[in-house]
Amino acid sequence: MSRSYLFIPGNTPSMIQNLDVFESDAVIIDFEDSVTSYDKDSARILIKNFLKKYSYKDIDLYIRINSYDSLYFLEDVKATKDLDINGYVLPKASVKAIEELNKLSSKAIIPIIESPMALLEAKEIADQENVTALLLGAEDYTKELGINRTLLGTEILYARSFIAIVARAYNIDSIDTPYTNKEDEVGLKEDSLNAKNLGFTSKSSIHPNQVDIINQVFSPSKEEITEAKRIVKKALDNTKGAFSLDGKMIDLPIIEKAKNLLDKAKKYNM
Repeated sequence: MSRSYLFIPGNTPSMIQNLDVFESDAVIIDFEDSVTSYDKDSARILIKNFLKKYSYKDIDLYIRINSYDSLYFLEDVKATKDLDINGYVLPKASVKAIEELNKLSSKAIIPIIESPMALLEAKEIADQENVTALLLGAEDYTKELGINRTLLGTEILYARSFIAIVARAYNIDSIDTPYTNKEDEVGLKEDSLNAKNLGFTSKSSIHPNQVDIINQVFSPSKEEITEAKRIVKKALDNTKGAFSLDGKMIDLPIIEKAKNLLDKAKKYNM
């Protein structure tokens, strides 16, 4: 489970060679929106040659390939399927697109839910082989709805809520849409907290400066860790099932939640 996913352009050598210093748990090398059509081939060659030479053990690496209905989908996968990456981020996701990608690769797939139809298919998408997370793409989603994308995010509340619920139901991760104002740290923190409180497990970003705040928000707090330790300790000492702690009834779901939180804290050396 990653807290943060940083998009970086696949045709920018200066960012590619420094992808291990951005402190993001996961990096998404982008072949799609940030790479113009005349630069697609060179981006593919750059990444293929670079990742054949260098490997990264402390970062989850994904490639956002071009959509299934594009001219570049097949070449993107062919050029990268043997590289040491965790998997693919799939734009304009659909069940059909995932099925076709699975024919070419067995790597993990993170579909981007960025259209009304994809949102309606979210449960079927989450249930496909090799799908490990759902990522909300709010810019394209609101564009297709013909509505304005705002920093407040009221217009994506339903989509956010539904994606978080579907991901949790299918036991996969949920990745929130990027916060588009890279200068607004206060807004980024509030937006990240809103997503976390809806059930998202992580958030994507478009600038390295956003990573630290996202990691802070999606990490367990000291207070949460302390409380979880108390719950787990008392659960070990208790033989009657449910018990009371500080006047609160603690049962199995709460105990499991505490254990999961401590596992997450351990992963991030907290």
